[in-house]
Amino acid sequence: MANFARLAGLILLSLTSALAGADVQAASAIAIDADSGKVLFAKNADVKRFPASTTKIMTALLLIERRNPDEAIVAPADIEDTKESSLHLKAGESITAHDMLYALLLRSANDASVAVARHIAGSVDAFAQMMNERALEIGCTNTHFSNPNGLNDPTHVTSAHDLALIAREAMRYPEFREVVRSKKHELTRSINTEDRILVSKNKWLWKDASADGIKTGYTVPAGHCYVGSATRNGWRVITVVLKSPHWQQDHKALLDDAFARFESRPVAPAGMVLVQEKVQDGTLGTVDLGLPEPLRQVVRKGAGDLRTEVETPPMAAAPIRKGQRVGALKILDSDGFARKVPLVALTDVPKRSGIAASVAQVSSPSFGLIGGTLFAGALLMRSKARRLRGDGRRRFRFFF
Repeated sequence: MANFARLAGLILLSLTSALAGADVQAASAIAIDADSGKVLFAKNADVKRFPASTTKIMTALLLIERRNPDEAIVAPADIEDTKESSLHLKAGESITAHDMLYALLLRSANDASVAVARHIAGSVDAFAQMMNERALEIGCTNTHFSNPNGLNDPTHVTSAHDLALIAREAMRYPEFREVVRSKKHELTRSINTEDRILVSKNKWLWKDASADGIKTGYTVPAGHCYVGSATRNGWRVITVVLKSPHWQQDHKALLDDAFARFESRPVAPAGMVLVQEKVQDGTLGTVDLGLPEPLRQVVRKGAGDLRTEVETPPMAAAPIRKGQRVGALKILDSDGFARKVPLVALTDVPKRSGIAASVAQVSSPSFGLIGGTLFAGALLMRSKARRLRGDGRRRFRFFF
């Protein structure tokens, strides 16, 4: 009960911290750490609102995931019926998927969105269903897309938090990051060759050297919307403002607040041995486990130590391949934010053959401490790992 009360207090502190800080005029707003998804600021972040052209982030994500960059997308016969912001596509015009990404995210072309939707799914309605399914996979809970471009529809809604999750997922792709940080792009076109130069509608790219995306949006019902990204001191913040009277001011306030109140703390480098796991029928009795890439955690400046917990199965079965996921490292910070990252094998452990497997002796301990000095500020782990009771999986807790 005491542990539950402590955790509840940490979560309440986290929510209070996230709601403090920036003076934002938007109806809904959020700032998150792009790496972990940790919420750094929130205002009405789960309220359903119209997203306008920020919708095209999801359209672009599906285009990246489902089509090759060189694949030709042909405009349908009725493409000129699509209104508002346009690439001025002509029926039968062919443009590569790569160039369509720029049309979606720089020009914010509604006709390009329709061409992409029909090319991938056969119809706008079928593509909207794909968008909704992908949103659920990402973790969205207040999103329903009805079209690929964000034109007015009473059933086409999302929330600031959901948009941040979608943007975070899209920013995992190098192709997406390259497009949204671009200020200008020249298309290769098959018909309308005079309209080839695309200039980003994201004017913030010219105002902030740390800016690296993402997407503007506007309709009368939605108001001004913006999904932004900036990288400073080696870590990225994603912001969302919906129905904002001054989206640039709101975005700047969110960024300044996040980078002023939080910092990215190194936890451990890639390849560092964090624990040793027993191996059944292996040529070695144990396998070293560590992180596949460097790990950092965003925390409030001046926050206390991180608490980590290693979760592994009772015993791993050979053969084990280097890079194979064997367990997980759970991190809990002083704001009550928890996340899990994979632990992978740092070496190969082949399977023993014949009778040798049945008589193999385990000569190493079943686990190892995160020893020596940590990359995270040269902090020493201050307590030995202790076994925790649980669901049958072995868990070892560290404080550092």
